[in-house]
Amino acid sequence: MTILAVETATSFQSVAVVGEDGLCATERVKQTRYSATSQDRSHRWSIMPAIDRLLNALNVTLRDIDALAVSIGPGSFTGLRVGLATMKGLAHGANKPLVAVPTLQALAFNASGLGLPICTLLDAKRGELFLAVFHAPHDSLVCAMEPQRLPIENVVDTLSLHVHGTVIVLGDGVPLCRQMLSERFGQQAVFPSEIACLPSAISVAHVGKERLARGMLAGAGLTPIYLRPPDATANLPHRAVRPSTPSGTET
Repeated sequence: MTILAVETATSFQSVAVVGEDGLCATERVKQTRYSATSQDRSHRWSIMPAIDRLLNALNVTLRDIDALAVSIGPGSFTGLRVGLATMKGLAHGANKPLVAVPTLQALAFNASGLGLPICTLLDAKRGELFLAVFHAPHDSLVCAMEPQRLPIENVVDTLSLHVHGTVIVLGDGVPLCRQMLSERFGQQAVFPSEIACLPSAISVAHVGKERLARGMLAGAGLTPIYLRPPDATANLPHRAVRPSTPSGTET
């Protein structure tokens, strides 16, 4: 099975194609800072050309792709929205199955071959981290702690509740708490190389293939995993709001 995957949850955006034999090709999408008024449009323009270049380099089209996989967060609001919208559009237009892959699980895949517990950390900004814990028996990933958003100072205590012994810690949030982790866990905290700490569309494809084999297809109502309110909402002063009757089902 050949998977086309997109990772846009962080500033390290990438697209990848992973084939049945495990051979893969990827293209990194360099993220540029844009004004708020043009950010969504600019992200769209940066993703589609990368997909086109990769498919052209492999001399394949969407007809040759069996399924699509997309990283759904937590991460950048704009990146998640655009990545999901792009892949939904491609899946619908080409009539291909779409698989949603949690970003922290895709990141954990980078270290899943070592058979040790894995803690994935992503910088959530404003002094917080996105955190999840996985076990990796037999090269598979089992979630031991669902993704959470925590203040940096609470990460070590929370991790201690879920991990006893050696743990692999990776992600762009590591530099924000590495000293605290080293002080608490000592040499039992293993920090992989910097490249392993980057979310990758290749990892999204591999995890997506596993989820697809279990029938975990994305529905039409799929939304990103944000774990926090948008910046504009978070910065608003608190006001009492009169309750209202929901007009639809919350997802």
